[in-house]
Amino acid sequence: MIDLTDPTLDKRLQQRTAEGRYEISEIELVLNMRALQAQDRMADVQRLAEVLLNRCAPIFQRHSQGLRHRPELREETIANMGEHLLREALNPQEVFMTQNFIHYLRCLCVDEFNRVLRQEGLYYRRDDEGRPSGKPMHVPRALVDQLRPQPPDDESAPAADVADPLDQYEHLHAQEESQRILTYLSDPLDRMIMVLRAIEGRKWDDIATICKRTERTVRLRYERARSYLRECITREQQVAYAPVIQQQ
Repeated sequence: MIDLTDPTLDKRLQQRTAEGRYEISEIELVLNMRALQAQDRMADVQRLAEVLLNRCAPIFQRHSQGLRHRPELREETIANMGEHLLREALNPQEVFMTQNFIHYLRCLCVDEFNRVLRQEGLYYRRDDEGRPSGKPMHVPRALVDQLRPQPPDDESAPAADVADPLDQYEHLHAQEESQRILTYLSDPLDRMIMVLRAIEGRKWDDIATICKRTERTVRLRYERARSYLRECITREQQVAYAPVIQQQ
């Protein structure tokens, strides 16, 4: 265990060996964070977590260089990398990062970067020489033109047989469905964070101010709540489609 009462600890955390590695490795930090979490010493966990994030920050920056033309998206990607790292650092079931931390960190960064590219419609298939080919694998919702059906009496073009995206009934139904899904979250703070971020589209610093929590805390709670809601919806769909699958 790392002696957190050692007055020279901050200096030791910065010291490197002759090979250029840290005297106290990232794996040691992770193992100590888990041990401290088991003892409910969250203030000490946070202290070591900050050290771990500071060490990984240059790698986060390097692996997000491809988004330097989108500063706000790059900032969110780096934040997601940090959240992912801390979430798995405190998960005792995650053993890969305690065996080869550097390789684990590179995989984490690549996966998160590619996820953001797919989400934003920037991810392309590549040919044998590594050059982008074909169309993006996903078109972001922000770039999809609104579907505006032609008036029925307009003979210049056939009316599109599509739903009106501005239909008031559908909008009301979507609001009700959103509220129903949020009931899966038992914690009022989690529900508030989800509403502010996913529905109202507030910025992270605004949400942190409203909820009186740090920005890192609201980001972590949002990711955990989103993962939990995704699992709930998946189970709900499996139950709904089970009779149909059995009939087939």
